[in-house]
Amino acid sequence: MKLYPITINIEGRLIAMIGGGNVALCKTRDLLETGANVTVMAPEIHDGFNGLVNEYGDRIELVKREYVSGSLGKYSLVFSATNSAEVNNAVYTEAHSKNIFINVVDDPQNCSFFIPSFTRKGDLILSLSTSGCSPAYAARLRRALEEQVPENIEEILTVLAELREKLKKDKSFSHMETKKRGSLLKRIANDDTLLSEACKALKEKKLKAFLLNLT
Repeated sequence: MKLYPITINIEGRLIAMIGGGNVALCKTRDLLETGANVTVMAPEIHDGFNGLVNEYGDRIELVKREYVSGSLGKYSLVFSATNSAEVNNAVYTEAHSKNIFINVVDDPQNCSFFIPSFTRKGDLILSLSTSGCSPAYAARLRRALEEQVPENIEEILTVLAELREKLKKDKSFSHMETKKRGSLLKRIANDDTLLSEACKALKEKKLKAFLLNLT
């Protein structure tokens, strides 16, 4: 199975979480943190969900009942995290029939997408997937890669974004071709000394001068 890796914007999207246990709680928290609206459907719901209600208000809805067929039509994504293979299969069947992307926890055969092992630091999202084969090994590799991430990654990404905007919008660089601007950004991104100088220039509000010295 070949998967197409994407990151998606789910802010404001309506997501269904079938199941109310600890796994569902953790996934719901991640979804809410990225701006989604989540409906949690289960006959029994972990007490921890009350904290999410207090924090996120009407962006989370708790529906204390069993899943029944026909419940998924309005959702953009569906997660099923129950202990019942029968329920999980039924959720998958309905979602699949309605062309809704579905993730059934710990059941790769009933998934149309997988959640990678990921970590987030500012705008950096570092994620790894084994296509459902071994989430534990994906987590091991992700932890190893985390050690290579600079401590000031948030500052680095901020300055690179500012440099990109400066090159696109400042009239001083309007003569530069797109390819040349891209080459300059790659040069900076791959040179720790230039990155350090750029971060200093950002603090001193001298990004334009920094770029002019490189062109």
